[in-house]
Parts: sequence; structure tokens; C-alpha cells
Amino acid sequence: MRDPDEYPAPVTAESLASAVTELAEEIYQSLGIIGSGLATLWEDLTAKARPAPRSTDLAPLRGTIVGELERRGELLESAGVVMADGILSDRPRHLEWWFLDAQRAPRRLMLELNPHSEYFYDYTGMEWFAIPRDQGRRWVHGPLLDYACTDQYVCTFAVPVTIAAGTFLGIAGADVPVASIEQLLLPRFRAYDQRVVLVNSEGRVIVGTDPEFTTGSKTSRMDRPAAAVPIEATAWSLYSLGQR
Repeated sequence: MRDPDEYPAPVTAESLASAVTELAEEIYQSLGIIGSGLATLWEDLTAKARPAPRSTDLAPLRGTIVGELERRGELLESAGVVMADGILSDRPRHLEWWFLDAQRAPRRLMLELNPHSEYFYDYTGMEWFAIPRDQGRRWVHGPLLDYACTDQYVCTFAVPVTIAAGTFLGIAGADVPVASIEQLLLPRFRAYDQRVVLVNSEGRVIVGTDPEFTTGSKTSRMDRPAAAVPIEATAWSLYSLGQR
């Protein structure tokens, strides 16, 4: 993403919305690369006279996923693919999800996918998976606290992955720390002469420059209505709250 100083002056709500859109599109670009890798691999696997693909057949995706994590630096906390229920022959559910540890070495995220376990992680009903699956469109969910990994606020971006025949394979996704979004957007937000907050589709604040509305808080507490500027790449909106 470009340095905030490279954006044309003056700063307007519309130019801020464009900056958010550019950031989101960069994330979706990485997910498109990962998703295309899965679709191509799947087509190759199923074109051969062999049993249906197994979870171990997805191992070649590691290089693509880790490559995007390395390319995006700290923007992506983790990324990978989450497979459709029953699509693999050996496991009803499976994630090929990776992150970089403190030494920037790749590590695979392991979650409990046994439905009989009390720690069962049933991703099939989660918004970031269900909306791309059921509506065939990309989605971003959050901010939510990432209890499974880092205990920090993240937004989960996801795109559906299908093959030419129309079969839904799963989603390509990434967890994006709110702290990384703040690092990239707040300098530009602070150059604006009004208080501003970036809000998700549920009215929860993602980032902003109004100390009253912190990450995760609800904008329903606003004293007066504010005009929203929609973000083209997501279901987010930008609200200007008046002079600082």
C-alpha cells in the first residue's frame, strides 16, 4: 500500500474510503492467489485416474500460502484454505492454514475438528465461511478477538474457491490484525480535519481517531447520526464525526 503522504491533498472522507478500499483489495489479491492455487491443484488431482483427493494432497499449497505471508509482511497474521465439508476423501473437515512464528518460520495451525470433542471447532457455521459458501461472494468478518491464536483483534477476510464445474471447494482466507490495519490507515485518518471511524456491517468500530469509539465498540452510542461513506471492497463504512 502506498505511503499516506503519496495520496493527493486535500484529505476527504472519500479519499480515506479509497485508501481503505486499496488496502482491502491488496488482501483479496493474496487470497485470489491462494484460491487459484487450490483450484488448479484440485483440477490436476481430479483429472488423473486416482482416488478422490485426500488432505495430504494439499501439501503443495504450503509454498503459495507461506509466500503470500512473507510478501505481505505483518499485514497478514495467518492465511490458508478451509475445505468444504466432506470434499476430501479422508477427512470430513480440514484446514491448510499457516502462520509465521517469531523467527518468521512457517508453522501450521492445528485446531480440533473432531465433532465429538468439547473443543470442536465447527467452522462450517461461521460467518467468514458460510457467506462465501452460500452466497458465492467474498466477505470480511470482525473485528473479533482471536482466542485460538494471539488474543488480539483480527478481521478475517475470505473468498470462495470453486472449480470450472461449479463445485465449491472451500474458502481462501486470512486473519488480519487490527493493529496492522491501524498502522497503515491511522496516519492518513489523522491528517483529516474531522474525527473518523471505520465501521463494519454490524456497526462495530474497526479503527478510528475518536477516543470514545475504540476497536470493537458499537457506533449505536453516537450522539447524532453521521453520514456514511461506503467502502467498495467490503461491507464496511466510514463515518465522519465532526471537527476534532
